[in-house]
Amino acid sequence: MKALIVEGGGSRGVFSFGVTDTFIKASYNPFSIHLGVSNGAVVQLWYLLKVADYNLDKMLFSASKKYVTYSNIFFNKSIMNFERLYQDAQKVFPIDFDRLQENLKNKKFVIVVSDAKTGSPEYIELTRDDYINEMLATGALPVLMKNPICLNRKRKFDGGITDPIPVKKAYEMGAREIVIIRTYEQEFIRKVKLENYIAALATKSYPKISQALKTNAATYNSALEFINNPPNDCKIIQICPPKRLKTKRATIDHDTLKNDYEIGVNEGSKYIKNLT
Repeated sequence: MKALIVEGGGSRGVFSFGVTDTFIKASYNPFSIHLGVSNGAVVQLWYLLKVADYNLDKMLFSASKKYVTYSNIFFNKSIMNFERLYQDAQKVFPIDFDRLQENLKNKKFVIVVSDAKTGSPEYIELTRDDYINEMLATGALPVLMKNPICLNRKRKFDGGITDPIPVKKAYEMGAREIVIIRTYEQEFIRKVKLENYIAALATKSYPKISQALKTNAATYNSALEFINNPPNDCKIIQICPPKRLKTKRATIDHDTLKNDYEIGVNEGSKYIKNLT
């Protein structure tokens, strides 16, 4: 079986949209398993819906001061208002859940969330009644998003905390050819970040998720080790930006986003061309 994994990265997902849009336009989707983390789950969703015409517009729509307010950090409020973003986006870019279900025949679409109490990753499939909350959960980063997101009355956090590149999960699910769309260059190695310790302090009421934030770099690099040294029966291909994207996690500059989208289009086109 073939799997597609899309890494998170907030606004850097504009690169991933560029890649998947080339896939859609080429009618290319040989994957049985789709795994998405944080914004990577959003990219997978629209890839599966086979909507390529407005995906850059979705990123530009979200890149607004209405949804990103850095000064909120001083008022103990969310820096990114994902709830309002999803509510507004649903009006402009409604999700056709019936179409999603139809396109998911004989496929699995799994998004990653982190459970607050256990500090472990959970792999869930979207449900019709709660898919917006589920999508919010996979991107619920501490500090950036203060309001709790709960599934079945249990608080969840961003899946990238506990399984940022779920390549081992894809292998466990039976995938033996895995394509990963990264939002960092292939040589990237995660270093311990101060922001993770700030987030760990902010989540101290959840000791296990707090600890997971402190060890996130090691978790990330463990996935890279698996990618670079896969089992003998597994082939892994990475589609990465050739160098560090100018887009950051919460970039709202439209020109920067457009440029990094085009880099994604170019890398996706290279991948498609190499298939023939």
